[in-house]
Formats: sequence, structure tokens, C-alpha cells
Amino acid sequence: MDFSNPTMNPFIVLNLPPDCTDEQVRGAYHELLRKYPPESFPAEFQMIQEAATALKTARDRWRCHLFQLPSDSESPLEVLGRFSRLPGRSRPPGFPAFKSLLRACASAARQSTNP
Repeated sequence: MDFSNPTMNPFIVLNLPPDCTDEQVRGAYHELLRKYPPESFPAEFQMIQEAATALKTARDRWRCHLFQLPSDSESPLEVLGRFSRLPGRSRPPGFPAFKSLLRACASAARQSTNP
């Protein structure tokens, strides 16, 4: 997702930890919608909606970690390593997922070098 505000961190907008689940994302989204209805707070609603869309699935959350959030402390490889150690990840993601990751990295690298 292309954020209009490059400093927007969807985890902070929704007040969620980096290891949140799909249910937590939905719950935070609905809670904030009750607090900031779109009729009364259109700008806040748009930011909440963009954040929820960016974190909708586990894949989206990892894509956000790897490619969109500025991180002084973790490189993409460190994030990938942390992902591989999550409960339920008893083996590496496999060749198709790794190939997709490499293609995404190459695409991001091309975009960052071509203004």
C-alpha cells in the first residue's frame, strides 16, 4: 500500500503490537470507528482505514515490516528471521515464498534507485 504520509505507522495508528493477529486488527479497527465515526472525523477515519488495510492479513503485516516501515533497529533479514521463529512456523516458508520475497526486494531496490 502506498501511504500518503510516509511517517504513518499503521501499528501506532491502531495501537497494536507488531505481532498482532487478524482478530486484533479487526477489533482495533472497529473500536476506533466507534470512537471516530467517518461522518464526524473524516481525516481520522481515512487514516484508520488505511492502517487497517495495511495490516489486514499476516502477509500484509510482514510486507509492512519489511518494505514500508523505517527501521533503525531491524533489517529485512532480521524481520524475516523473526517471522521464521513464530509459533507454527516449524519449517522455512519454502521456495515459492522465498522467490516472491526476492522479487519484491529486487522491485523495491529498483524503485529506490530510480527516482
